[in-house]
Amino acid sequence: MTDALFPATDLDRWATTREIRRQPAIWRSFGPRLASIAAEIKAWIAERRPDEIWFCGAGTSAFVGETLASYLNTAPGPIRFRAIPSTDLIAAPRNYLRPGIKLLVVSFGRSGNSSETIGTLDLLAAHAPEADRLHITCNANSALARTDNAGPGELRNIVLPPETDDSGFAMTSSYTTMLLTALAAFDPAPPAPVAELMVRLADGAEALLAGQLERLIALPMPERAVFLGSGPLTGSSRESALKVLELAAGQIPTSWDSTLGFRHGPKAITNGNTKVFVLLSSDPHTRRYDTDLATEVAAQFGADVVLRLGAPTAGADIAVPSVGNDAWSSVLYVMVAQLLSVIWSHKLGLTVDNPFASGNLTRVVAGVKLYPLPEAGPQVFGALDVGGTKIEARLFDSKLEVRERQRFPTAKGSYEELLEALQGAVGWLDQASGTKVALGVGLPGLIDPATGISMTSNVPATGHTLSADLSARIGRAIPVENDCKCFALSEANGGAGAGYRTVFGLILGTGVGGGVTVDGKLVVGHNGLPGEVGHFGLPAELVQRHNLPIVACGCGRIGCYETLLSGPGMGRIAKHLTGEDIDSSAIVARAASGDATMRQVLDIWFDILGELIHTIQLTIDADCVVIGGGLSNIDGLVTELSRVFAPKMLPGVRQPAFATARFGDASGVRGAAMLVAGARK
Repeated sequence: MTDALFPATDLDRWATTREIRRQPAIWRSFGPRLASIAAEIKAWIAERRPDEIWFCGAGTSAFVGETLASYLNTAPGPIRFRAIPSTDLIAAPRNYLRPGIKLLVVSFGRSGNSSETIGTLDLLAAHAPEADRLHITCNANSALARTDNAGPGELRNIVLPPETDDSGFAMTSSYTTMLLTALAAFDPAPPAPVAELMVRLADGAEALLAGQLERLIALPMPERAVFLGSGPLTGSSRESALKVLELAAGQIPTSWDSTLGFRHGPKAITNGNTKVFVLLSSDPHTRRYDTDLATEVAAQFGADVVLRLGAPTAGADIAVPSVGNDAWSSVLYVMVAQLLSVIWSHKLGLTVDNPFASGNLTRVVAGVKLYPLPEAGPQVFGALDVGGTKIEARLFDSKLEVRERQRFPTAKGSYEELLEALQGAVGWLDQASGTKVALGVGLPGLIDPATGISMTSNVPATGHTLSADLSARIGRAIPVENDCKCFALSEANGGAGAGYRTVFGLILGTGVGGGVTVDGKLVVGHNGLPGEVGHFGLPAELVQRHNLPIVACGCGRIGCYETLLSGPGMGRIAKHLTGEDIDSSAIVARAASGDATMRQVLDIWFDILGELIHTIQLTIDADCVVIGGGLSNIDGLVTELSRVFAPKMLPGVRQPAFATARFGDASGVRGAAMLVAGARK
């Protein structure tokens, strides 16, 4: 081992050095093709509309996902990005796999053949075959490069240029190019066109190699090394620490953390012979924390301990070019660690391309024994949807497909009788499932989220805590939620609203109500009120235009939308025009057969509906409005609603997507099952 200086050309004997040096050329030449690939992937994702995108890989390939998720979750939109190492997914799959979530799983792999890669493919094929897949690999002959997909989910592959399939032990160009490829595919607003960015990064990498390599060689080799960064640069710090640890064969212990997290214990690794590398963010706010930490460590352990990486104008000790975006620029920060790892491995007298001559670590992890996920019996969930006349009981499988269903009469005499009826329905679910099944309940009316008290209901639950009382009687926790909110939850997760960030679920039936979800999660509010739009007041202009009747509502107010927009409300409009008592189904049928008066009733009803949704949009501004309930079955409802809504919008605003419920009259009870099946409530 020696810490003596040597010419930079001495490092070129190692394939790893050459692979680091050729990264700029790879990025420059790959840029135009990557721009085309990224456009295709973005169009595919827009078409598939996943709820969640998982970034999976092992080791360095997992750290790609950490940088991506940290950055991409700042973008607006309905998709949740998650970094899930394949090592975690394989070891504890039940912590991640959930029913009712539309997935896109992105797998990264240099070789594309590691044990964890194979394990992930097998796990998804067996337990999430409906998940879409995107494989990004450097090896055209790997498992990740195959185009066949075991299941109904769609598969796309991106095979990187063969030069990225590093021959050395450490992942260098494979890591950076996989990260840049994923950024190009998923970043909705990159700081410049992709091909241009790749050229700028290549220019920056060449400047880094030309301007900093000799200085890095001259740095004294430390006893320990620490890499710190914030936001997307936290993942870069982790990859940097691993590079040094690997190529030094553990002889230089390393650590990594976020800039602020370092103070909370990990700083204990620091002494006077440590090098602490602080990756300075391009964000001025974040960089203040980076700079404060660097100043603190320098004051405590000596100025030579700390090295700041970043823009010289930001006070950096080692100049790292930037494209003004930490996620995209992160590959240049990691290049510094790649160079240091080669330099220190060389100084330690190790074989840089394979520092583990004994074979206790290998370039491609293989031979890991993989265990199939044991079948613990089919996972099932129960649900009860309480209506005014019936209780709908359904048993769902792990994918929220209906296995069994049964109806029971709703006891309307007393609260005790209602509890007994529900207990009987739960007993049927337990018998049908063969276990004490987890279940949720959808209940009409307003429920106080703080106390669980039912405040308004058309069944004898008003004033009572149904969830607590039923749970005590049954002997297990049973969540209870408003039935319209259950409907919204169902349609936002795997239903007609899947893929939209803000979804309003609107029920048009014997009453009018709804629910709001954001990113698939119910908005409950202070009093459980979000979605109670049936009790908005009708605007005077609308009443005057059609000479509408003003009617008392069951809520105690006068002139609520529900009095005219519900099924009975449509009949009320017809009676006002004709004097006849006609139910909504007859009105719709007669209008369809050419009855001009009934067509007029429907026209008025649609005008009222358009006005209500205009008010909803002014309040919530949903991306998608999903309509359920009996009146959602009117032929051409979505087309007619779009037509009447357009002139009501404020100038320049966009119309939400309109859709009818994907799961029809089963959507509410499905949403009740989702209360216990892992939906984001």
